[in-house]
Amino acid sequence: MTLRLVLQNSSPASASPYRLLDEQDRELTWANDFLDAQRLRQLSPRSLRAYGYDLLHFARWLQPTRRPLAQLNQSSLLDYVRSQLDREPNPTPSTINHRLGVLRCLYRFRYGREIPGGKSHFQHTYTTRSPLGYGRPQPKLATGLRLRQPRRVIVPLSADQVACFWKGFRTFRYQLAVNLALGSAGPDCAPTHQTGEVLRNDHVEELGSGGYSHFR
Repeated sequence: MTLRLVLQNSSPASASPYRLLDEQDRELTWANDFLDAQRLRQLSPRSLRAYGYDLLHFARWLQPTRRPLAQLNQSSLLDYVRSQLDREPNPTPSTINHRLGVLRCLYRFRYGREIPGGKSHFQHTYTTRSPLGYGRPQPKLATGLRLRQPRRVIVPLSADQVACFWKGFRTFRYQLAVNLALGSAGPDCAPTHQTGEVLRNDHVEELGSGGYSHFR
C-alpha cells in the first residue's frame, strides 16, 4: 500500500492542510488527528509540513511490520533508527532526533503516557540554563533514545574575511552606518574597516559631509 502526504487547501481553518493518505485516498486517522491538534496549537504551515513528512516516514516503516501503534516501545524505536542508518544516504542525527521527538509527541497525544521501555532502556544527561541567561548549567536526566549531535563550533572571522566583508559596502554612507551599528569598541565608538582605528561619534559629523550628521 502506497502512502503519501498531500496538501489540501480546501481543509477547514481548524484542520491541518497536510493529510496522510493511502493509495485509495483514505486518511490515516492516527496521523491526521495529530496534525489537526498541532493546527489547533497554531503551528505554522511549514511546521505542519515537517511533522507530516516525519509521520509519513514512520508510517512507511511501520506498515510492513504490521505492528500496531499501541505496541510501540523503545525497542521499536531502536529498530526504526537502525533501519534509517542502514540506508543511503544516511540522515543526519538531528533529522533522526526530530523524527523521534515527533513520535514521542504522537504517542503522548494518542495514549496519554510516554513510550514504554520494552527490552531496551536509554538514558542520557544534558544541561540547561536559566531563561534569563545567567547561572550555572543544571544537569538533567532524560530517558529515551536520542542520537548524539555534533556541537557547532563558532570560529571567528579571519582578517581577510573581515576585509572582504567591508569591501561589500562601496559607499561611505553605508560604511559609516555599519561602523556605528556595530559599536563593538564601546558606547561612544566603533571600529573602522581599514586600520582598526576607533571612529568616535564626535567625529562623525566632521567625516560625514553631505548631510550625514544624522548618524551622530
